[in-house]
Amino acid sequence: MEIKSEKSIAEYLKKLPDEVIIKYYLDVEYSPFPVLVIEEYTRRFKRKTKDEIIKGLKLQANLARRKTVELGKMARNNKLVNDVTIQKSEEIVKQAKKKGYIISEKIVKKGNTLGTKLKKTTKSGIKSGIKAGHNLKMSPQSKLQLLEKLDGLQKAGIITKKNF
Repeated sequence: MEIKSEKSIAEYLKKLPDEVIIKYYLDVEYSPFPVLVIEEYTRRFKRKTKDEIIKGLKLQANLARRKTVELGKMARNNKLVNDVTIQKSEEIVKQAKKKGYIISEKIVKKGNTLGTKLKKTTKSGIKSGIKAGHNLKMSPQSKLQLLEKLDGLQKAGIITKKNF
């Protein structure tokens, strides 16, 4: 845009956003056309009339009245803000406990499965060890040590009396 006259400056200022006009107004002393900037600012942000101020106050009063009614309903229901917060907290804790219970059940099932596999593996290992022991010729002292080890395994519940 080519700026040639005060009229073209005035038209240019009308097209600017409010933030720019406010900035120009605050820095009016550095503006090449301070009077035009001040006129545009006052045109956009003119002082409110008495009726406009009263209308704004009535709107704020209505909003405050609605909030008061809402708080009154909460008070009648014996629900204060703190009560609502406590209720929400209890719901969150309840959900967390439920999820924790589900996870712990999954862990127990997985533990049972792994325990069963471990017992089967251990028993088959012990059986093959016993068979291998029968096939070996052992001294009486090593036989005694083997019996003591098997006795320890039986007491620990790893092998049964039948396996012993």
